[in-house]
Amino acid sequence: MRNNHLRIKYAPFLIVLCFLTTGCYATITGAVVNAETGEPVEGAVVLVEWTVTKGLGLTYTKSHEVIEVITDKDGKATISGVFNPFVNPPHVTIYKKGYVAWNNEYIFPDYKHREDFKWKDGVVVRMERFKEGYSYNDHISFIHDAIRLGLGEKKLILKAIDWEEEKAFKEREKRFK
Repeated sequence: MRNNHLRIKYAPFLIVLCFLTTGCYATITGAVVNAETGEPVEGAVVLVEWTVTKGLGLTYTKSHEVIEVITDKDGKATISGVFNPFVNPPHVTIYKKGYVAWNNEYIFPDYKHREDFKWKDGVVVRMERFKEGYSYNDHISFIHDAIRLGLGEKKLILKAIDWEEEKAFKEREKRFK
């Protein structure tokens, strides 16, 4: 009987504790590797953005925090965590020239929903090389969608994709001539 009393007494505390930790993401270190060779991908831009949903009824999303880091010679990057019970799960996009942009929600080129990513220390992301026959225009559109271009400030990734923006522009010009 005494154990039931303790469970009832601490139940509200446990419920609040669970609620407060749902939007908390610990600092993690992960690695980016070439999908074919397993070799580290040095110099990849890792963009992580946390958002919050605002409003009642008609809601909108607002950027909460943006973190951009570059992978080291071992393909590793450390992302600082966010401890806020109201943040949405992070949006992760990784980009390196010559590779297909990697996103934790969708897979290029067919926008298939990605289901193999978990926010955890030691995560390994496998990036595929950009293949002949892929469209730079489609890839840039994918990247813009993935990084949620209208939200938050994203300097490193925008600088990294600048060369590909030019390729996409030339591809569009050829298409309409």
